[in-house]
Amino acid sequence: MNKQRVLALQHVEINPPGLVGEILHENNIPYDIVQVTTEALPHPASYNAIFIFGGTQHIYNTEQYPWLKQEEEMVRQAVASGVPVIGICLGSQIIANAFGARVVPVPPVKIGFLQIHFTEHGAADPLFARLPGYQQAFQWHTDVFRLPRGATLLAGHGLNEHQAFRYHQHVYGLQYHIELTPDMLSHWLHDEDSKAEFIQYRGIDAYNTVINEVPSLYPIYREHARTVIQNFLHISGLLA
Repeated sequence: MNKQRVLALQHVEINPPGLVGEILHENNIPYDIVQVTTEALPHPASYNAIFIFGGTQHIYNTEQYPWLKQEEEMVRQAVASGVPVIGICLGSQIIANAFGARVVPVPPVKIGFLQIHFTEHGAADPLFARLPGYQQAFQWHTDVFRLPRGATLLAGHGLNEHQAFRYHQHVYGLQYHIELTPDMLSHWLHDEDSKAEFIQYRGIDAYNTVINEVPSLYPIYREHARTVIQNFLHISGLLA
């Protein structure tokens, strides 16, 4: 195995590795970015850890996105090879679907900052070590995952809203985003198309609320997100 190497699976241009890449660079951990929609997937056993990022695609549209099935197979190979995996937003849905759980649309689109509350298992899980009893997160999604059989629910938000799970020992699914740099968040909120989509689905008041929350909530978001990313790298044996 190539020691100290990470695989990053990217689905759309506007969702690169972000904070994950920042932390890998800080710690001199090399990583490969694969554009899933146009590039072949490597075998997961060549890596110490895999990050699967978000995207605008829907997991149940396999005719439109046939590579999703290949990605799910790669996730199953990773589990069989003992490679830690963390899926973010679409990435979490890919993991859930790969192990038999349904992914379903639950409109309206969920956009904005939110607090993620840990279950008893989540509070004890090393992924959330050193967090103050909750995680400040950011979401932008319509679809949600059901739990795969045998998975452990780690966190939620509100009634019956799953936000994080662990499958087997080192495979994690997070419905929310942990990778947003200031530039990424600014683009998501201020790009003409993204802004129009936000306002179309949630209204101008909700949009203005998020804009006003950025100065106070993003610093907390960033601190918590970096902690979770570093924890996952510890779990993967990439950080001491």
